[in-house]
Amino acid sequence: VVRDGADLLRSSRVGILRWDGSRCRVWVEGEARRYIPALNDHVIGIVDSKHAEEYRLHIGGPALASLPVLAFDGATKRNRPHLEVGALIYARVTLAHRDMEPEVSCAAPPGVGAKDWVTKESVFGELSGGYVFDCPPLLCRRLMGLDETSPVLDALGALAPFELAVGANGRVWISSNSAAMVVLSQAAILRSQGVADEDHSKLVDELAERFEISPEHEQGA
Repeated sequence: VVRDGADLLRSSRVGILRWDGSRCRVWVEGEARRYIPALNDHVIGIVDSKHAEEYRLHIGGPALASLPVLAFDGATKRNRPHLEVGALIYARVTLAHRDMEPEVSCAAPPGVGAKDWVTKESVFGELSGGYVFDCPPLLCRRLMGLDETSPVLDALGALAPFELAVGANGRVWISSNSAAMVVLSQAAILRSQGVADEDHSKLVDELAERFEISPEHEQGA
C-alpha cells in the first residue's frame, strides 16, 4: 500500500509484530488454529503409518508429513530405525510448500555435528518414554528461544534434571526420572504464559511446594 509517497504494510491477521534486522524481515506472529509447516521448523510428530520407503507422520498440519526411512544420521538399508505406529518423533521440516505434502528428516542440518542414530545422542529421532502435551505455539517459540528467553525452563532446571523437546507445531515432550517432576513441569510451562519473567521462579517454587518436590529430594532420588 502506498500512501503520501511512502510504502505501508497492512496486516491481515491479529498478532505480535516481529522484526528481524539481520534479514530485513518483518512478520506478524499470532495464534493459528492449525499448524502450517515451515522450512526448518522443529516438530514433534506421531507415526500414522509405515511403508517400504517412508513413514507417514501426523504433525498437526493440513496433511501428513513424510519421513524417509533413511533420513537418520548413519542409517542404511540394513541398519535403520524401525518405528511403530504411534511412536513420537522429533524431526526437522525439510520441505514445506502450500501445494505439496511436507517432508521431515531426523538427520542433523548442515553445520550441526551428526551423531549416529544408534547412539541415541542425535538431536532428532524417536522420543522414547516421557510425556507429550499440547502447548500454545507462541509459548513453544519462547521455550525454543526463537524470540525471547524462557526463564521458566531455567527455574525448572534448577529444581531437577529433565529432558525436553519442543515442536513449533504446538507439542512439548518432557521426560524425567520423577513422575511428579513431569507433572510439575507441564503445569509450570503452561501457567508461565502471561506471567512476568521475573515471576517464573516464584511460580515454579509454589508448584514445587504443592507437589512436595525440593532440589535436595530430586538430587537424592
